[in-house]
Amino acid sequence: MNARVDDTYAELLDALADGDMRPLRKWLGEHLLTPESPCAEADLRLLDRLAFWNADDHNRDAQGLVTTALERALEAAAPVPYGGPLLLLYLKFRCDQAWQAAWDIDLIVTVMGFARRSGARLVAAGRCADPELTRLALDLLGVLISEIATFNAASCGSLAAWARMSGDTRDLARAVAQGAEAVGPSAIAEHLAVQARRDESYYASLARAAQAVHDHFEYGGSDLVGAAQALRAAEEGRPDDCERSELRAHRHNVEALAEVAEEPWVRIDHAKLVYLYPFGLYGSTGPVRPAHAVPEQGTSTFSQHMVEVARRTAEEWTVAGWSIAEHPQAMVTRDLLLDDIWKGDDPLGRQYRGMAVTLPDLELADIDRPDAEPTVLKVELRLSELGNHYLRLECDLVGATPQQVYAAMIRPVPEYGDLVELGSPLRSATPGPADRVWPRLANFATDVIRDVTEHLADRSGLAVRRSGRPGMYHVMVSVERGSLVPPDGAEPVPVALARDAATAVGAQPLVHPIRNGINSMAEWLRYRVEPGALPIVDAPAFAGDLLLRTCNTTLMVVPGTPDYAANMVLETAEFVATLEGMFAGWQDQIAEHYDQVMAQLSTMVERLERRDATADPDGTDPAEYERVTQELADMQGGLEAQQLRLHQFVMASRLSLMFVTAPSLVMSPVVRLTIDRLLAAAKFDALRGEFEGMIDDVLGDRIGALVDASVRRQRERNDALARTLREREAYAAQAEREQREREERARQAREREEAERQERRDKANRHWNDVLLGAIATVGLSGLMQIIQAGYNVERLYATGLVAIVVLLATVVGWGLHRIQRDAVPNRRSRRPRKRRANTTTAGVVGGTRE
Repeated sequence: MNARVDDTYAELLDALADGDMRPLRKWLGEHLLTPESPCAEADLRLLDRLAFWNADDHNRDAQGLVTTALERALEAAAPVPYGGPLLLLYLKFRCDQAWQAAWDIDLIVTVMGFARRSGARLVAAGRCADPELTRLALDLLGVLISEIATFNAASCGSLAAWARMSGDTRDLARAVAQGAEAVGPSAIAEHLAVQARRDESYYASLARAAQAVHDHFEYGGSDLVGAAQALRAAEEGRPDDCERSELRAHRHNVEALAEVAEEPWVRIDHAKLVYLYPFGLYGSTGPVRPAHAVPEQGTSTFSQHMVEVARRTAEEWTVAGWSIAEHPQAMVTRDLLLDDIWKGDDPLGRQYRGMAVTLPDLELADIDRPDAEPTVLKVELRLSELGNHYLRLECDLVGATPQQVYAAMIRPVPEYGDLVELGSPLRSATPGPADRVWPRLANFATDVIRDVTEHLADRSGLAVRRSGRPGMYHVMVSVERGSLVPPDGAEPVPVALARDAATAVGAQPLVHPIRNGINSMAEWLRYRVEPGALPIVDAPAFAGDLLLRTCNTTLMVVPGTPDYAANMVLETAEFVATLEGMFAGWQDQIAEHYDQVMAQLSTMVERLERRDATADPDGTDPAEYERVTQELADMQGGLEAQQLRLHQFVMASRLSLMFVTAPSLVMSPVVRLTIDRLLAAAKFDALRGEFEGMIDDVLGDRIGALVDASVRRQRERNDALARTLREREAYAAQAEREQREREERARQAREREEAERQERRDKANRHWNDVLLGAIATVGLSGLMQIIQAGYNVERLYATGLVAIVVLLATVVGWGLHRIQRDAVPNRRSRRPRKRRANTTTAGVVGGTRE
């Protein structure tokens, strides 16, 4: 490698070491995205998204896309000089980014494992231009995988496993550093060596410190000062990066322990731990699934109905893979086994009651002590008529050091380590042929709550929803016996007063809330323990007792109280701790109501805007307007029904809140006072105020008024359209009627003209007929007279008389015919006006009928 090229790679890697991957990303784009390359820009963009996988909710489909893109990128980088190692270093940088941002990185580990296998195949096939550097880069990627596995042990609170796996990671990093230093001088080899040496130093100091803290509580006399010095040396040998801040945090914790190493620490000889996973159930305000009919609920609340459904059908359920009817440890209890203090005298007959489903026991192996008996957890699901449903897991804590107490306290957190990866999974205490395992308690709780919700939805025919969040858990600790262990190996001293147990070294995990994940080794050592600042619940108790509550833990130390009396206090604390699930269900129901209303309003706005955008509403199809109006009316009806259901829900929830704070909840005023103090410690008033504020916002909004106004406006538009259409129809009918009248008048005029013409023709014909008839008569008479004259020898005088007679008769005949024809013509004229009057009357009737 010439000096100029080596300087280019050095600049890329120096920027990468400083946290700037952009120059290297640009180089990869320029050298891998060639016309003949199998890699595309989209493939590199998928690798860029690795750091944001925690925001993508770990899409399994995305994993397949990324591994495919990574395979193409590796094939494209293999023949490029130094392309393989640089691509792998870029991949390691992105995966490291993802690790710092998320605690669930199983898919990132999967991608890195795939890269190691694919890269190893390319090296073995001789397809890499730089096989040695590529192999070393693959090994450095393996170091990161080992680092993640080491932190997984730390997330389980296991110092022994943390120390052991830190040593394994140190050895892997040392091998990579030695291999890189053996390669000829190059910027890439130097970068690999520097990174590996830093990892070696980090995990060497971490292994020593974790072992020292573990040994201090297990055996005593460990070298805490030397462990702190090793951490400081590793810290000072690194630049100001994330790893240096981690080393500094580890060092502060070890130094804090070193300062109190000569003081006695508290050991929990026997305690009872209860892990609670509260959750809420609520019915969807939307339509019920069509596959089921809605059963009658009467006057019962939704929670009461769910409890009744569970009582009837729970024996038919399969929960977390267990058949309730077939498993010998599973059992359905129709009522909660509670102390008699809950049988208060409520005027409405209400009580804190419900049902329970006992599930098979779970067992959890001790990671630090593999030979010890596993911890057995008793599992019970409780459904309450009040709505504070929860999953309950109970176990004993015996002979526990402070670190073991801390490890037990963090078991329910969702960011707890993966027990399957450590080889100690959570499993059934009575293994069966289809035995399931879980990586952590939170996964088990999720499976149980999901299965129960699905069964309730299926058996009730309702759209049942569940409410909860990963951080909604509560740990209750009831310490029965404890001891103060001297550092010099002397006999432990029993703790006589509860405050001694809460203020001694090692009591920090008991009196502080559980934090989000593990940030550093034995960080509980720096929790502040000041007697005046402890969150003590000022409840009625005996001298020497202690009741303490944080946001997610409750500690009760009552060494002088019988178990049944202590259980009574635990029940009240358990009741208060599970109210969070009730509030979660209520809040989710209101949120779903808003979500569905917003969807319907969006559809309604779309309909209205489409109508408003019409340029000529009078020209729109009236059937379309009628259909839209009906749709809007149906939407309005649906929204009104939702509002009524919401009002019903609000009334029921307010009654429940009143019952929680009512004196009739319990029989004893002293227990009522204890519950009130616990509610105050749990910030119940703040939760109630927040919920009441949500209710006021929902009930006080103007959604209904806006919907009414929108529907009314649409109906007014349609009414105006209908009026316009009716006016159009009336105008068209009037025009048609007038047209018919005009046609009738024209017809009558034509008939008159035709009659007049006919009359004139008839008159002319009569005239000529008269002349012709007169002539015919004259000729006929003349012939007759000639016959008479010739036959009778009529003389002149008689002939003259005959002529006169002929003329006279012709005149009479002509006058008679003329008279007859004249009398016939007036008769026809007298009939025509009557016909016209009749036609006019008929037309008037028809016109009146149409109007």
